[in-house]
Amino acid sequence: MSELSPRNLFPFPSEREQPFYDPFKAGQLAQDAAIYANSDNGNIVWQKGGIFSWNAATNTVFWTDTIYVNGYSSPFGGYIPEGSVQLQENEVIYFQMPRLVQNTDDELQLFRSSRIFLEGARLHDLRLFVSRRDDVLYFANGMSLKDGDTGAMFEAGLIKLSTVLPHKHEPAWLWIAPAAGINTLTPVPILIAPDLVRVDVYRNGQLLGEGATEDYTVNLATGIITLTVPTVIVPGPDKFIVFRETRDDTGVSVSSHQHASTLLLKPTPGTGVLNALATSPFLLRVDVYRNGQLLSVGATEDYTVDLVTGLISLAVASVLNDKFEIHRELAIP
Repeated sequence: MSELSPRNLFPFPSEREQPFYDPFKAGQLAQDAAIYANSDNGNIVWQKGGIFSWNAATNTVFWTDTIYVNGYSSPFGGYIPEGSVQLQENEVIYFQMPRLVQNTDDELQLFRSSRIFLEGARLHDLRLFVSRRDDVLYFANGMSLKDGDTGAMFEAGLIKLSTVLPHKHEPAWLWIAPAAGINTLTPVPILIAPDLVRVDVYRNGQLLGEGATEDYTVNLATGIITLTVPTVIVPGPDKFIVFRETRDDTGVSVSSHQHASTLLLKPTPGTGVLNALATSPFLLRVDVYRNGQLLSVGATEDYTVDLVTGLISLAVASVLNDKFEIHRELAIP
């Protein structure tokens, strides 16, 4: 009488049917496990990822939030950090499901190729993330992006809405340390609570962490920023950029948007156009910093921006060692 495999009930010889039993059972159990893994991996649950944008001219797709990937009926899974990848025509981006680690806290490494293949990995553990055909991106969950499209791919819930209390972004405050050993910053003009609600500090282009055990603390009642590590001037003086948010009581009831990750660009000398990698209707605003200096937007100012195409036109083309930071506000669908 035949036995049955535990998951898909494949028949195999009974224990007394030698010499067929042992090799047949081993083969069937392996096949059973492979089919189960393929079924579980083939029904992946995708979560979050924020807003995606695709630009065929630069071959770049980016997303604004962490993407969580989970198996359908098992704890196997992981995450893809917010970021971007480049994708040429007829290429695919894929990853390996971490089936030997039973948690969802593993970062998934993305691979790019013309076909899904990874030396030493079982094919049923390799999963598609996105593929490109002509100028269209096709994602594993069946959604797609045409060139220039911006939208949400893996969001969930009845209403995707994040309400941000009415606020204003104050002009950036730039400060270069005049001496070593200074551990307090007082941005000018002085802003304090209850109007002052948030402070972000960049040190030499690096966003600092806020908290008692982090890079700095801020006293909203006085507006004073206390550094964990005092300033230095060797080999070069510390450069700080401080961004502040204040309450907006001008009659705006709600503002639903999110701040995309900062784009850091070092273009070749002579570049006159930068790409925000996002377009309307989701692209709402663009702020551009050149070597730490906030530029002015306008036809007679430092740059203009076309929200429809996401292109930023500089009044003065880039030169050697120029560094641009592009801050973007995106609408939430």
